[in-house]
Amino acid sequence: MRPLDRPFTMGQLLMLQPKTVTVLIYGKRYDIPISISEHQLLITIAQDEIVLLPVNFERTQLLLDIPESSPQLDRELNEFTDSDESVTDLLKEGV
Repeated sequence: MRPLDRPFTMGQLLMLQPKTVTVLIYGKRYDIPISISEHQLLITIAQDEIVLLPVNFERTQLLLDIPESSPQLDRELNEFTDSDESVTDLLKEGV
């Protein structure tokens, strides 16, 4: 897993392969290489209907260890909703 050290965006998981994950970012597909441990994690969460993943700004790496309290994470997630309530608050409530 890679630490957050630069700007990132969110991508919707489209397809999971053993060595890559395909994500959709602003209407364009990106194939991102993943490690064995990232693949195992994604198998578990890929069963959800819509999965958003943090991706580095260059669209070349997943950033899976961003802290929940990151203001940038909250900002990026809120771009996907029209709600006035924080997406991270909604997720904690189980909505």
